[in-house]
Amino acid sequence: MSTFIFNGTSSDELGIMVRKPIVRPTWGNEYAEAALAGGLRKLMQKSNYYDNASLVIEAYVHEATQAKMRQIYSALNGEGKLWISTAPDEYIDVIISPLIPETVALLSAELPINMTCLPFAYAVSPTELDLTSASSYMKVPNAGTMFSAPEIRFVPAAEQVKVDVNGAEFIVSGLLEQAANGFTVVIDCDLEVVYYISGDQKIDITYKSKNNFPLLHTGDNYIKHNGAVSSMTVTVNERWL
Repeated sequence: MSTFIFNGTSSDELGIMVRKPIVRPTWGNEYAEAALAGGLRKLMQKSNYYDNASLVIEAYVHEATQAKMRQIYSALNGEGKLWISTAPDEYIDVIISPLIPETVALLSAELPINMTCLPFAYAVSPTELDLTSASSYMKVPNAGTMFSAPEIRFVPAAEQVKVDVNGAEFIVSGLLEQAANGFTVVIDCDLEVVYYISGDQKIDITYKSKNNFPLLHTGDNYIKHNGAVSSMTVTVNERWL
């Protein structure tokens, strides 16, 4: 029997029984029609974007009391991260549609859970590698089925740090304060921001960066830096279609 966890709360905790195995969706590129002058048919042009996908979890509630239903309706609400037992190494970002009226669920104990699944499936435990000694190229594998947006963390030892990913440099400058205080600098390639961590604060320094944020293609990638760090790690953030 399949189970799921949404935002840290499991279906078992909620007394939800899943009728059918949960199979996560897959995603594909959006396509648009394009007419050419003088042409006899329209062309289909693939975009760089991926469609959202739908998922329905067919479930029922064991001992559907009013208190239990209120707990369920409070927990299965809005957006968050979904883990399912049939794909234990992955999670997906979802938005849960409003559940059927509580009175209907109380009478029937049936509870279909409809959700929109955003691309893509992400690794629950993404690969993390130490790049501190990577003053020459170090191999960084990406086992996902599409390119990933990594997170690179480092403690600078100089004013400027250069990170070379597959021959393309990403530069962060003006780091004397961070180097003097041993602050960790984070390059978040998914959100396309650069910040440093001071205590419990994240302070944006994206304006101090230069060039495109690095991406990791599928298979082997190669990363090095200019040696101006006392430590550096990369989290690959593998993802799948």
